[in-house]
Amino acid sequence: MSDASAGISIDPKAVSADMRPGVVALQCAILASLIYLIFNDRIAIMIFKWKTDGNWSHGWLVPVFSLYFLGIHRQQLRTAVCKPNYLGALVIAASLGMYYGAIAWGGFGYPQSLAIIPCMLGMVLLIWGNQVFRVAWFPICYLVFAIPLPRSMFFRLTLPLREFASQVSGWVLGLLPKVYTSIQGVVIDYEHGTQRGSLNVEEACSGMRLMMAFCSLGVAMAYLGDRPLWQRIVMILCCVPIAVFCNMIRVLVTGIVHVYGREDLAQGTAHGLLGLAMLPIALGLFALVGYILSNLVVDIDEEPQTQ
Repeated sequence: MSDASAGISIDPKAVSADMRPGVVALQCAILASLIYLIFNDRIAIMIFKWKTDGNWSHGWLVPVFSLYFLGIHRQQLRTAVCKPNYLGALVIAASLGMYYGAIAWGGFGYPQSLAIIPCMLGMVLLIWGNQVFRVAWFPICYLVFAIPLPRSMFFRLTLPLREFASQVSGWVLGLLPKVYTSIQGVVIDYEHGTQRGSLNVEEACSGMRLMMAFCSLGVAMAYLGDRPLWQRIVMILCCVPIAVFCNMIRVLVTGIVHVYGREDLAQGTAHGLLGLAMLPIALGLFALVGYILSNLVVDIDEEPQTQ
């Protein structure tokens, strides 16, 4: 029996030889070059958006987080069995069809950029197989947070957020002493003593910027936490209300400084710092949600019955 066992034993070093750091680094360099050659125009547009559009400035951090997610599983990747899955070739073909089809059907930019993700997934599946894919799929899919939405879609999403921020902030401002407000769409008209003015909740104050950044942050926290799946889903679902709440606070504070004659605090560096101040508030709310979920169900050890 021992001879038979020895005859079918597998050397772990032999099956994972293709996952040696030097080999993997070379493979990654080749695949990254292929990705850039195919999608170089879309990658250049995304980088330009990250540099010039404040709504997508968080895009620089998304690939860093993705690499970090891979890094924390490096031991699992080192010991993974490299067995190519040729289903990956079909995934690559489908992604390239999506990319060139979007070009042929009118040059739709967003599907072209989005095609990068399934192409990367297919490459991982084809080159390294299922075990590596189970580790790498989330870090790759996480890159979707770095892909800017189409301008038309972005505007349609921001308008209801702007209207909501206007309604809530205008109502709260009206509760202040000797302050009277009137809300029309995204414009808040106010009167305080002899001072009158209007606040226009611009697109930049819609909360979409916070929402995109906080959603990427919330998904990362849910992934890194050692929690049951249902708790991770709840944390992800909380991203949107947390972002809306933080933006409501920012608009409200901006309105207060306007009403009391400190418009200088609602622009420039001060206004930028106010936006940054929402980050610790969001982190605190995420932490609170995590604490509630962790203590929502408490395991109680049953006492042994005495006979």
